[in-house]
Amino acid sequence: MKDFRAAALGILLFAPYEGTESAATLLPRVDVTAILRSWRIKGALSCFHRGSPRVCLWVENAFPCGLLEVVRRPFTSHLAEANAVTRAASGLDQMLTSTGGSDAGAGNLQFADTRVFSFIPTLPEDLGLPLAAPRGSRFRFHYISELDAWGWRTGLMDRVRFPVQSLARCDLSPSPRTCAGRWGAYFPREGFLVHPSEVVSSFLFALRAGRVASDPGGRFVPSRYPFEPRTGHYIQMVRPVLRPAVRIGSSAPLEWGAGSLSGAYLFVHLAIFEGCSGCLPARLVGER
Repeated sequence: MKDFRAAALGILLFAPYEGTESAATLLPRVDVTAILRSWRIKGALSCFHRGSPRVCLWVENAFPCGLLEVVRRPFTSHLAEANAVTRAASGLDQMLTSTGGSDAGAGNLQFADTRVFSFIPTLPEDLGLPLAAPRGSRFRFHYISELDAWGWRTGLMDRVRFPVQSLARCDLSPSPRTCAGRWGAYFPREGFLVHPSEVVSSFLFALRAGRVASDPGGRFVPSRYPFEPRTGHYIQMVRPVLRPAVRIGSSAPLEWGAGSLSGAYLFVHLAIFEGCSGCLPARLVGER
């Protein structure tokens, strides 16, 4: 049995990843327990709706809102919907300049390219549970790091814009504004990191990309991602292996059996929202 499990894991790790996923196939694999685990009542709100008083239940919960992807081979993607985008981006890049290789360097130097997509499932009508859920298109492209090559490879713009944050020591005193717990620092928002674990680095690269797409500040972002990943929100690995969602920065083990021989990882971002139906539309909560 042990040999069978090892062989099955080997097949999974060697399996091709390009274009093998879609928003539809990912939907049933989202960890809905993260929504239930994070759901809580914050109170009640009253407001006027169309001239009449209204009282609603103020709640908070995690909800899937994005797909964050990390790859070592430029202009590739797990997602079939992204194929046309990555091909067009590759053609544009060849016209302008070369991004160069993106394999991990010597020692503990990690590097990867990233993509950010919106991913907002539609709630069933008869769910019965009041939830804070964002509105938006089910799937939308926001960021490909190869098109932001200078910023993603140097982090220079962030070092100028966020000089203090870029010096954060997350191993000593992780601030929720600058650090994803002890996983590492959000700043500078670049694709290089000295870290012994490719898996943990991939979690952090995905979060950095989500934050670049949320707050470009001079970086090349075709469409702003409206759900900034924040410490205490949730992220779920779905490729190369399916795992439960964990809070960003948690001490949960991330590495066992989760390595990808192709260096390709795909995550679902579940941000934490608060809302009160009819009085307060769903909005992101802050860092924790």
